[in-house]
Amino acid sequence: MNTNPTNLVTEAVARQYWRGPSSGLQAWDVVTPNRASSNIGEFALLLPGEEQVVLTKEVFLLRVTGGETSGWSPFYLLWALSLKAVRMQWQRIALMQTNREDCGKRYREILIPMPGDKASADARCAAFRDYFTTLASGRAKFVAALTTSGIEYIASALSLVPTSENGESAEADASETDQSDPNGGVERETAPKKKVRTPRNVTKSPRP
Repeated sequence: MNTNPTNLVTEAVARQYWRGPSSGLQAWDVVTPNRASSNIGEFALLLPGEEQVVLTKEVFLLRVTGGETSGWSPFYLLWALSLKAVRMQWQRIALMQTNREDCGKRYREILIPMPGDKASADARCAAFRDYFTTLASGRAKFVAALTTSGIEYIASALSLVPTSENGESAEADASETDQSDPNGGVERETAPKKKVRTPRNVTKSPRP
């Protein structure tokens, strides 16, 4: 996953969306958009250390929960989902609904090749396993080097909670705000502010 610095939130805010201390995501989970995106069916793999993110409801999250002895693994799953024959099936699955693409329950119609046996499955996805485990190892070394350097970096470099100007964690500031919130930190719905626009062909009157 690529970190977008404009989409970073504090951990306190993230916990409100998670409704708990963690996201519930696991390393090597496979994720794809499922609505309103041209990338439906294009999957990303969560590396170790990327689990604490906030996902929208409009994604599919796939996880291998068994079958390791038969050849199933996150890398085999990603290999299978990356095949062109599999990717083209999403063109039929993602239907246009008014002005938005929607998969609904039709994702269950996607067919992928079975592993067969562990040896052949591991051989097929070896390149995926080597690439992503190398990325994970490199990322771990990168984060360790930055966190032990004694130098403060921008939040997007580590995807960590940014600090305020006085050096205190922004998470602590947010936590204090949550404690004083009579709603217990639950996000409240507020009416959107109305914007008044002046038509282009109308000239504003000068103030007296």
